[in-house]
Amino acid sequence: MSGNKVYADFTSLVGKSSRGSKSTADPYGYDQAIASGSISVSLVHGKSDEEGDMALRAKKGWEVAMGPGKTLPMQAFMAWMSGTSVSIFSILITGMILMSPVKTIMSTQQTFAPLERAGKGEKKLDLTMQKAAFVAINIAGLIFGVYRLSIM
Repeated sequence: MSGNKVYADFTSLVGKSSRGSKSTADPYGYDQAIASGSISVSLVHGKSDEEGDMALRAKKGWEVAMGPGKTLPMQAFMAWMSGTSVSIFSILITGMILMSPVKTIMSTQQTFAPLERAGKGEKKLDLTMQKAAFVAINIAGLIFGVYRLSIM
């Protein structure tokens, strides 16, 4: 059996269509003009690249704004686990619950600065609502810390 090679020619199985491509249909949403690069994707969707970039940065701004809200349940669980007695562990947990919102509120401008950037010819993105939500969520965390102090 040395020297015998087995091979199969599958080229006859692939049919040709009038375009010279495979006979299978293109997937839903596939456009040959976009795939070849002759049409910009942003023009197909009706938005320019700048509008799409600004919408993406605004969406990312909301994700950043809601981030501190994800830590509130964890902080509440840690506070519940530490108990209401005055001990070093409960004092440290309460201090962390109080200090993290204060630090975060103080760094609001630095947190949102990369999303507000205005490059050449771009207008600056207004993230006022995202910043307000960010500060409000952190104030809720601060209120929880003050409540925690009152029950100790």
